[in-house]
Amino acid sequence: MLATAHSRLIWDPGPDDFRFPLVAEIHRYWQDQRRGRRLPARADIDPMAMRVALGNIALIEVHYEPLRFRIRLAGTYQATRLGMDPTGKWLDELPTPEYRDLLVSRLKEIVARPEPLLAHNRQMMDDHWYDYEALWLPLANDGETVDMVMACQIFADAPQGG
Repeated sequence: MLATAHSRLIWDPGPDDFRFPLVAEIHRYWQDQRRGRRLPARADIDPMAMRVALGNIALIEVHYEPLRFRIRLAGTYQATRLGMDPTGKWLDELPTPEYRDLLVSRLKEIVARPEPLLAHNRQMMDDHWYDYEALWLPLANDGETVDMVMACQIFADAPQGG
């Protein structure tokens, strides 16, 4: 079961919008890698520059015609939270329909509006409430057309009983 009690979306967040310093650091790194372009490319992103957050990061490929999303890489912490490693799977293959629909919807928004998106969420999953911050960062080989999205998700606290 997935239920959202609160979700606040912030497009193109500023420094004061972040609750977690690690998420703000990932955003700053993404901004630095733009180098005057609208969006950085996947090749501009060095995983070692983000090593403290790697377990919380996912890379999602964007495929067009039809628009579809494939998880290229899911960090170990994300795989543990999901109870499976979704690396290599299409989002429409994920087992939880509500979560799958939320992710697809969010990714479609980022493709249509290619800029960073910060989400502060409080959600019920598997009979537990989770409070977390998620940063969605579009990537583009040509600097314009989103072909991948890097997502970083940090949980504020341990789950609490429903």
